[in-house]
Amino acid sequence: MIENLNSVKWLPALMGALGLMLLLALLTAYMGSRASSASQYRALGVGLLEQRLGAVAEAVTSATKGESAGYRQLAELKEAVASARETLAGAGIDAGLSGDWQAFTIAMDGLLDAQDKVQALPAAVDQAIVDAGVFITVLKRMSASLLGNRWQEQRESLEQAAGLTSSAAVILQSYKDGQLGVEEFSLQIGATAENLAARVEQLLGDRQFGGQAADEVGLAYETVAPVLRAAAEGVAASVSSLADAAGLVAVASSLRGQIATAVDEAGPAGGPLASPALHFIILVAALLFLAGLAWFYFSSANVQRVAEEHARQNERNQQAILRLLDELGNLADGDLTVQATVTEHITGAIADSINYAIEALRNLVTTIRDSSILVDAAARQSEATISHLAAASETQAQQVGSTTESIARMANSVEEVSGNAERAADVARHSVDVAHKGGDAVRRTIEGMNRIRETIQNTSKRIKRLGESSQEIGNIIELINDIAEQTNILALNASIQASMAGEAGRGFAVVADEVQRLAERSTNATKQIEVLVRTIQSDTNEAVVSMERSTTDVVGGALLAENAGAALEEIEQVSNQIASLVQNISDSARQQSLVAADISRNTGVLREISEQTAESTNATSDSIRKLAELATQLKRSVAGFTLPDDETGMESPARGNLAAGAPVVEPNLVDALNAGDDRDEAVQV
Repeated sequence: MIENLNSVKWLPALMGALGLMLLLALLTAYMGSRASSASQYRALGVGLLEQRLGAVAEAVTSATKGESAGYRQLAELKEAVASARETLAGAGIDAGLSGDWQAFTIAMDGLLDAQDKVQALPAAVDQAIVDAGVFITVLKRMSASLLGNRWQEQRESLEQAAGLTSSAAVILQSYKDGQLGVEEFSLQIGATAENLAARVEQLLGDRQFGGQAADEVGLAYETVAPVLRAAAEGVAASVSSLADAAGLVAVASSLRGQIATAVDEAGPAGGPLASPALHFIILVAALLFLAGLAWFYFSSANVQRVAEEHARQNERNQQAILRLLDELGNLADGDLTVQATVTEHITGAIADSINYAIEALRNLVTTIRDSSILVDAAARQSEATISHLAAASETQAQQVGSTTESIARMANSVEEVSGNAERAADVARHSVDVAHKGGDAVRRTIEGMNRIRETIQNTSKRIKRLGESSQEIGNIIELINDIAEQTNILALNASIQASMAGEAGRGFAVVADEVQRLAERSTNATKQIEVLVRTIQSDTNEAVVSMERSTTDVVGGALLAENAGAALEEIEQVSNQIASLVQNISDSARQQSLVAADISRNTGVLREISEQTAESTNATSDSIRKLAELATQLKRSVAGFTLPDDETGMESPARGNLAAGAPVVEPNLVDALNAGDDRDEAVQV
């Protein structure tokens, strides 16, 4: 304590001596500064300029990455270098460097002018990838809608345009992922964009490919073309910026070397008063004065207490940070159940923000998981429904084939009836010549008429069964129409789910639209089939009426033949009437044969439509199967996260809703269609 008091007692005298030395040093420095002002002015300019030129490389590196801070630093360096150059020119060292200064200014202006395009490049690349995907979808849908050989050339052009757009999307994604350099990306995206523009221009110039399809393709291309051009311009600006950056760094390095050489050649200025010895004296005096102040400051007790308080505060902060890091250790492993403790320490606000971020991430992962479960279950149910629909379509095609064969056999039978009727007419005409055998001829004629009546009645029964089969086909068509409407509803539900999924469900929305269009096409096909079946039923009813009329005619002929037995003298007249009636029967049978041929052709068309429906249903099943695989992959992607409901065993709301509202697929659909096979087999001629 006594030593500390003695030190304090001598402190004013010591500080006074140090202050006097500093005053003398400052006075000497002032006198020397008047003689060395030019040297100091030059040193200030050189040091400032070298510092600014040395910072150019770091600012250029940041700017070429598209960072705004790098461009701001370049703008500040441009102004600072210009000011330092004026200072250097005042010291007379700027002579002979005008060419390098001009190159430096040009390179700096080139970098700053390209700032907007370089910074807009990432956003342009992202937008180009999204628009390219939409354009590919439009091209593929247009290609799928052009059916027939006459659209072969247009389909190939659409597929080539889709391939070029896909290549552009791959190039953009590779650049975004860092797999392509700026120069290589510039060459590839430029060539691909030019080829795509030429292909689309050729397609839109095709006179055959016009109307709404051309307008839709042109509108979609007008959306993707500007973003591709923006990406190409941005990467061109990046290439130019890289060249300007390399030139700027090289010129800055060259200027630093030339300025240092010029300063060395100029030598020291200012005379003896600016000597290093004088500067050393000034520096020693300043250091002694500062050392005295520091000793006086650290000798007080307040400094120690403040230092201890700072140490304790730092210790508390360090413990709080370690505790926060320990609580968040499992977050890196995907555990979203962690909860940071919010305290009043320095980490309290950080912990609160982290808890908010974890809660948002937890909700996001839960939504993705539940959505993937819903999509997967709906896709599997749709796949089962489509599978049953495909089996029903195949069964329908088989039944239509059986119906066609039955109608063909019926046509052959009608032809036989026509032949029998013609032969009966010959017999009736021949009976005129054998009138003396009237009794026997009349009996044979009566027997023939009875057989014809039985044949016509049997034919009428078969045609009635054909009408019943047509009615069953109509019922089956109504069932197919109901299935198509159910598929349309499922596709609409899938579209709603895809829109709820946002960007991740865009590909699923395209598949749902395709399923909906297939369902609409199936509905239209069943309506056409229904019209054909109604036509068949109408023709069948007319054939039945004609058969009944023929039966009545045959009965009348038999009665006339019986009367002829009593009056042989009128046998010739009666025979002529019989011949006329039989000719009418032959004409009716021939007309029935033509109607049966028309029915056979119509059922052939019905079979082709059924086969097309089966093929479309199989294609829809494959698309839904792929959708289910995508939903499974999405579910696996979020399986690595641990959520609160995973630990407590709670069931997510999406799973409960799915279990409560899942549609039921009728397993006996194919059996209901197969039930008509026995009835079709009964139609035998």
